[in-house]
Amino acid sequence: MFGMSVHTTAIILAIVLAVIGLAYLLFGWLRKRSWRVMLRGIGFVLMPLGLLVMGLMSKVVDGINAVIDWAKATYMTTAIMIGLIVAAIGFVAYLVGSFVPHVTGEEAAKRREEIHDRKLAALQSGRPATSPSDPASAKPSGPTPPPSPAPATSPAVASDPITPDDKEIDDILKRHGL
Repeated sequence: MFGMSVHTTAIILAIVLAVIGLAYLLFGWLRKRSWRVMLRGIGFVLMPLGLLVMGLMSKVVDGINAVIDWAKATYMTTAIMIGLIVAAIGFVAYLVGSFVPHVTGEEAAKRREEIHDRKLAALQSGRPATSPSDPASAKPSGPTPPPSPAPATSPAVASDPITPDDKEIDDILKRHGL
């Protein structure tokens, strides 16, 4: 590749990947100060170096060369172009998905509870359950039925007074869409 031997290209590729891992490590540590990011960054730095020492980085370069040779020798048909586009969309979706924040167990339970409450309210009112982002649910078709009563809460929750701090926290969460 690029007029260099496979071994030289493997060394350069390992160094480039290690530097990318080091940049991930440094930026992640400076941004989050998380040991999780630090360990992942160290792993990303050490993997290409380990592959180089074992001699497998040369096989990676051979694989890249084989893909390049295949691309040079293959006539690009519509099916191949569609396959490339689908693969590229999948790769971009994977990258974007990796930047979406993790859903904790508490958040997932809260989401399931909201979906359950929405379905229960829809069953009680006799109409199909729709999501809030559904355009059909935004426009009422005909007279709107009176709102169904809210699900009963536990006595312990109902008897707790709401403090001003709770209202302030609720306002902040609502502003951020949580």
